[in-house]
Amino acid sequence: MSYKISLISFVFLMSAGLGSYFAIRNGFYPVAFVDFNLITEKQIQKDFAAAYKYFQNALLVSGSDPRSLETLEARREIRRATLDKLIIDELVYEELEVRTNDDFKSIAEKNVEQYIQNNANISEGAEKIYGLNLADFKSQVLMPQAYKEILEGRMFLTKENFDERLKNKKSSVRVIILSPDLKWDGSSVKLQ
Repeated sequence: MSYKISLISFVFLMSAGLGSYFAIRNGFYPVAFVDFNLITEKQIQKDFAAAYKYFQNALLVSGSDPRSLETLEARREIRRATLDKLIIDELVYEELEVRTNDDFKSIAEKNVEQYIQNNANISEGAEKIYGLNLADFKSQVLMPQAYKEILEGRMFLTKENFDERLKNKKSSVRVIILSPDLKWDGSSVKLQ
């Protein structure tokens, strides 16, 4: 019996170790907690890559050198801004969940689908500008924007100020950042 228990324990520990290794290697570990919701390294990596590509293209169009983004400081700043955007997206989503039932999800989906249908070249544009396929562009850019627009619309109807509410929400939310080079100061993500 002792041999079976030892073998099962060994297999379990090896499986847990390998699973943890592959999860960490692929970015499936938390970088920040917004209340009880987590933001993973994988999310940051995906949004960072899109933002980096966008800024490269913006610099090319303006005639500037896109190699200026290759500095450590530029990369850290893009990472900081990416995490800040993800936290704001999470706060908007939380606020919608509190204010409405789940109908905002279907409204956002319908609005995004309508937008995609009305813009025939959106897939090509998303690939060229952000380096994203249409599905990723939809989930990373269009859906968070649709949620924000729905919340702004609902707040406009009740004569509330979106920016003021977001500022208040930022100061009252509990944000824990696990990355040693970033911190939350009560209103935004800052570099350390």
